[in-house]
Order: sequence, then C-alpha cells, then structure tokens
Amino acid sequence: MRSGFLSALAGLVLLLSTGASVAQTETPAEADPAAETAPAPPPPFDANAEFFVVEGIAFNDLLNVRATPSAGGKLVGRLPNGTALRNHGCKENNGANWCDVESLEDAKVRGWVAARYLFATAVEGMPEPPAAAGAPPDGSTPADAGAQAAATPPEGFDAIGDIPCARYYGQPMTHCSAGVKRREDGEATVTVTWPDGGERVILFTNGRADNSDSPDPLTYTREADLNMIRIGKAERFEIPDALPFGG
Repeated sequence: MRSGFLSALAGLVLLLSTGASVAQTETPAEADPAAETAPAPPPPFDANAEFFVVEGIAFNDLLNVRATPSAGGKLVGRLPNGTALRNHGCKENNGANWCDVESLEDAKVRGWVAARYLFATAVEGMPEPPAAAGAPPDGSTPADAGAQAAATPPEGFDAIGDIPCARYYGQPMTHCSAGVKRREDGEATVTVTWPDGGERVILFTNGRADNSDSPDPLTYTREADLNMIRIGKAERFEIPDALPFGG
C-alpha cells in the first residue's frame, strides 16, 4: 500500500512540473496576437507647426489648394501626397480647420488647404522665402488675370478663357486656354488646348459635362459654380459655369 501511494504522489508532482514548464514557454505574442497588429493612432493636428506634409489623399487624387479658406474658394493648385509645405497660419471656418500653405518645391503654389490632410513634419535647412513683389499685405492670393474671358473671341468660338487643368497623373494643376461654342438648345462644346500641344473637346448637355472626344471615361462633380471634370485617371479640368453657359 505504502509503495503504491508513493508512486501516485511522484506521478502527480511530475505532471505539475511539466504543466508549469509549458506555461513558462508561452510568449506574450501567442497569448494576444492583436497586441502587435493594432495600428498606431494618427498624430494630432498642430496648427503651429512650421512645416506640413500632405497625407491621406486617395491614390488617384490630389489635394485642392484654394484662394480662400472654404470649399467654394477659387482653385489655385493641387498637391499630391508627400508634398512638403510651409505653414503661414491656420484658422477655423464653418467648423473646419484650414491652413495657408506654400509648396517648398514651387513658391507660386500657395493658398488654403483642408487641415485634415496636413501632418506636422521637420524640414531642416530651409531658408525663409523672399517676399513676393506686389503681394497683398494680408497674405491672400491675388486673382489670376489670365482666367478672364477674352473680349473678342476668335472665329468659331463664342467665348474663350483660361481654366485650371492637368494632363498627366500626379501633375499639379496648371492653366489651359479654352474656347466654347454654345448652341440654342443649351448644349455647349468646350475645346481645351494643352500648354504642350494638343486639344481635348468636352461636351456639356443639360447643364453638366456629359462626354468628351477621349476613349477614357468622364466623371463629373460640382463645387459651387465649378464643374470638376476628370477624364481617365490623369486628365483634370476646373471649368466655371460662365464659360460653357455664359453670364
């Protein structure tokens, strides 16, 4: 009897010892695999940062730069993800934060952008930019005189003007000349001439951009009185109502 009792006791001690050894080999990662995969929260917006970098824009889109801190402000440029910007001050408008920024790659690109796409960054060795001649004392962006329609359009057009445009993927917005031929039924044909040659024809029907001479699909949205047009993945146009419809 005594021998059997001692054998059982020895077996119990061995089992407890083996369980403790197994428990000691389990790593924290095996116990909680989610602990290593949880994403880090984005950094908070810093209105006082000296420099920003653009992040969070869709892979096939660009960040609008506007003349005033509003979604209806005149478009003065567009910026891709990764663009480094100098901060000239931020403010709140209608519950949203906007910042007056300037591209470090092109000092001509300056205006207001939505702060939700701006993240503070450090840029070493950047000198202060020289003051632009004739710049308004309040830092606002002067109106683009080239966007005014010509008083005497050439033969075949009812009106001409300059519009913001981009031809290649990732290219910041530049300016293209555009002419329009209007019809009595309300339709209009806008011919855009690229700065490096070539044209794009866009047809307006029932008050909106409807088709083009490109084989690529056309998508259309509106912001205030601007017709926001994208053809394919690359071409972008900002055409104000005044060009196709007059007024």
